[in-house]
Amino acid sequence: MNERELIGNYGIVFDAKPDSVPYNYRISYKVSQICVIIAKSSRGKSGCSLVKLHMISFALCSKDTMDKLLDFAETDLAPPPMVRFDPAVNRAVSFAVADSLIVQLRTGKYVLSDKGNKLVDEIEKDSTILTAEKSYLSLLAKKLTEAKIERLSEVWRSTYAED
Repeated sequence: MNERELIGNYGIVFDAKPDSVPYNYRISYKVSQICVIIAKSSRGKSGCSLVKLHMISFALCSKDTMDKLLDFAETDLAPPPMVRFDPAVNRAVSFAVADSLIVQLRTGKYVLSDKGNKLVDEIEKDSTILTAEKSYLSLLAKKLTEAKIERLSEVWRSTYAED
């Protein structure tokens, strides 16, 4: 008796099943997260840099990382947090631009469009959507300035970039 007959006798069927995508890699989640980050952490029309989006998005993955980012944002004495540059953030930014939720300024920073502001308003109204993210972003608010990010970028360049 071969394997196929043996399996057939027991009614075992092997079908390929699609792999589930973790919530934090789903494009709808990431685009919504990016829009809320821009709304809560940029100053008016000045926008939010891509590095800042990566920093905050990564920090939202764990309480410990967010606490470190909050400490860094609040004081110059805190060590800089580790940052992971996630391709999912880049894809979400691309989708958000394509869907006219955000706009890239000539400075390279991103701002919400009217459509993006409406999305964020709807997210803010619903207390069951992105609850942890909204809570953390309210604590961080506008404390993480682009100047701090630029200083951190200089440290990265001097420490890790070759001449």
